[in-house]
Amino acid sequence: MQLGAGGSTAVTAIVIDGKDLWVANVGDSRAVICERGCANQLTVDHEPHTERKRIEKQGGFVTTLPGNIPLLLLATRMLSF
Repeated sequence: MQLGAGGSTAVTAIVIDGKDLWVANVGDSRAVICERGCANQLTVDHEPHTERKRIEKQGGFVTTLPGNIPLLLLATRMLSF
């Protein structure tokens, strides 16, 4: 069996003082909460085409190299440097 280059995604949540819920996600992960039997999406998936627009809008740039995801775009999807 041959494996690809791999990757990672993550979702984290914390409840503060029993009243505030803070949620963050990286990559193609999504946080969902169930309220009264209904699923409600809490985060928006990070997709390469929208990330590129966001980066360029803020004055950054994305370099395209061979592979699945542009190299510098990967930095926006990392858990840490």
